[in-house]
Amino acid sequence: MWRALLMLTLASLAAVAPAPASAATCTMSKAERGWIDNSLAAWRHMERRMVLPRQAAPTIVLFNQSCRFERRAGGTAWIGERHKGTIRLPDGGHAPAQVTSFAGNNEKTHEPFFVMALPSIWSAAKLPIARTPLGLTAVFLHEFSHTRQTPALAPVFQAAARLHKMEDDFSDDSLQKHFQSNAAYVADFERERDLLYAAAIELDPVKARALARQALAAMEARQKRWFVGPEAYWKAYDDLFLTMEGFGQWVAYAWLSDPKGGGMSGEAARQRMRGSRKWWSQEEGLALFLVINRFVPHWPQRAFAVRPAQGIDLLREAVAR
Repeated sequence: MWRALLMLTLASLAAVAPAPASAATCTMSKAERGWIDNSLAAWRHMERRMVLPRQAAPTIVLFNQSCRFERRAGGTAWIGERHKGTIRLPDGGHAPAQVTSFAGNNEKTHEPFFVMALPSIWSAAKLPIARTPLGLTAVFLHEFSHTRQTPALAPVFQAAARLHKMEDDFSDDSLQKHFQSNAAYVADFERERDLLYAAAIELDPVKARALARQALAAMEARQKRWFVGPEAYWKAYDDLFLTMEGFGQWVAYAWLSDPKGGGMSGEAARQRMRGSRKWWSQEEGLALFLVINRFVPHWPQRAFAVRPAQGIDLLREAVAR
């Protein structure tokens, strides 16, 4: 279920055929090992920056055209094995050996895990994001952040599921698929998104907070207008996915714009993370957390408290100050 919720949307990409298994053993190349070591170091840096208690990494599965590599939760050794175009997952499932990056949750053990194609798979697919290591580390950080969120938000997801049980293909894009043909809904969504970005980049803090207040009012009005009757269950998932995708987007943005990380300007990092701007939860979620980070000190501690604050809760705190 969690894998279906959090998988990066790359359905239009064809699977990359496995390379011939010519070597006797599976060992990561120096470049592959360097990339994952640097990406994990980037996550640890962001943990420290957010003042979150460090946690042992979950089970991680990586793969290239011919080999699958697994590092068990809390471990240091990578165990390699051959694959034939299908990757075995820690929860007993399987996934095609193609471009992907996602966090999952083992429903039997309730332990999170992480799966990602190594850079050679992304390069073979000729994706622009794979042109530099920075782009793929940003993808890693976004999805890896969900392994930290999943345990914290599990009770919230369970409460939402009691209102409406998620179908197997339910994801952070399900709300968009449901409402994207409704021009009035799209107009409401775009208005609040634009207000959030305006609040994020406005230099005058008084004007910025006023814009954030307008954005919150627009968000609450959208939810009250559209999430009623048989559609009422969407509110819980709207709040959850804006929280999850917004946090993942912000972590990647913050690392890209960090002098000790990607070293990009804030504007360049923001544009990088907005990308095509076509995925609603990622596009609005980034703006939401840019505003939250500006106005709510120590928000990560609130987001990972025993009763975690969601994005809309933190936005209310931002405008109330």
